[in-house]
Amino acid sequence: MSSESEQDKERLVQAAKMFFFHIKDLTSFTNTLTELFNHNMNTQILSMAVKENTNIKDFFEQMLRIFKEMQSVVNEKYNKMQKESLCSKFATAMCSMVEKSTNVKELQESAKEVFKSVHTPVIVSVLHNGNILGSLESSLSLLMQFPIMNLQLSDFYREDNKEQSEVTTSEKNTSPGPSKTTMVDILKKLQDALKAKTANNPTESAADLLEKIVKDMGPILEILQKAIKSIETDISMFKKVNDK
Repeated sequence: MSSESEQDKERLVQAAKMFFFHIKDLTSFTNTLTELFNHNMNTQILSMAVKENTNIKDFFEQMLRIFKEMQSVVNEKYNKMQKESLCSKFATAMCSMVEKSTNVKELQESAKEVFKSVHTPVIVSVLHNGNILGSLESSLSLLMQFPIMNLQLSDFYREDNKEQSEVTTSEKNTSPGPSKTTMVDILKKLQDALKAKTANNPTESAADLLEKIVKDMGPILEILQKAIKSIETDISMFKKVNDK
């Protein structure tokens, strides 16, 4: 077995592990956003329920369902705000102020009177003005075009098997332990799902594609993190101003 082949296997294993934990993070962030949304918008959007036997297509479809439901509520609320000129001007002004201001105290003082007279859902401004939900939907739709949709989360990594990567870096352990069996099974499923018809090295090709998928998931995680932080910050500021 060539050194290059071992390196390609290790790349594929590491990309699969990263994919697994990206899915875990996406689940956590999406559920946090859903909880914030439900609490502040009086909705009852269902959170994600993801297990290791969850199909990847089902996972992404759950995320899309959540973002589409949120988008529908945001559009309805925003359109209602547009009909009320004061609310509309307030939402636009506040979004701009939050982006530009570095002085929270100054921002609170300048917005104090407006906050007292207009109870605009801050979360609508945050999600609508940056087209956050639309961006998330587009990114997920692109990810769903990759040939991994029929795999399960456990086909990428299994948290109860901490020694599985050893099989790709050493041939010394010849005992037919569970970690070796598990790793061989994972590698085969990934290679079959990600193989290119014209690839001379199927493992290298699979590693390249899975690394690209993992890289493409990065911006989705960033958008979710920024959205959650913005919503939490703006709502906190809203409450502080109204409590004064």
